[in-house]
Amino acid sequence: MKTLTTAFALALAGCAFAGTGPASTIASATSPQTASISAQQLAPVQRPAPSDLRSFTATSLVDGSRNTFQIEPSGYGIRARQANGCIWTRAADWFSPSDSWANCGSSRNWHTAQAQVREIQSIYPLSVGSVGRYERNATSHSGRTQSRQTVCQVTGTETVSRPGLADTPAYVVQCDDTRRVRTTWYAPGEGPIAFTQVSHERGLEESWIRTN
Repeated sequence: MKTLTTAFALALAGCAFAGTGPASTIASATSPQTASISAQQLAPVQRPAPSDLRSFTATSLVDGSRNTFQIEPSGYGIRARQANGCIWTRAADWFSPSDSWANCGSSRNWHTAQAQVREIQSIYPLSVGSVGRYERNATSHSGRTQSRQTVCQVTGTETVSRPGLADTPAYVVQCDDTRRVRTTWYAPGEGPIAFTQVSHERGLEESWIRTN
């Protein structure tokens, strides 16, 4: 088994279990336990439809708290309602930056916002080396504006250890928006099964593992 060293961010901008720079190392206690596998063990994953992504429960590797992600189709994308009150929407591809969020995170100026997101390059079908690029222009509830590009790349394939479940093969997708790095372990047929978010300024902000 190994513990992932995170180098990169996919912006759940404003979506927290609770924002390309120097690598950040996550301590073993707060990182998913993984093992490398051959990329040939996973078939490419096509872009999911909104109805393909299902609700799930996750456990925080930071403090052990549990959170539910109630996911439902919304237009051409999905809407997620978290147990902590955060609600966000984004394209059904999961990796695209959120195009709206409300009551998310602790930022006084950015806990609620709307955005326009443009996909420049699709990361699908997922396979090692595939790259996705997105551009987002956001306006917060307080009138702040922000433009940012996010680059996502499938960096490898690993199995993820989860309590009470067999080790699950998954693609490792790292997304960098220049301020945060989001790493998602995405399992074919199941979707996201583990996630970390690292701020270049504040370090580890979020780490969870799917438990159902």
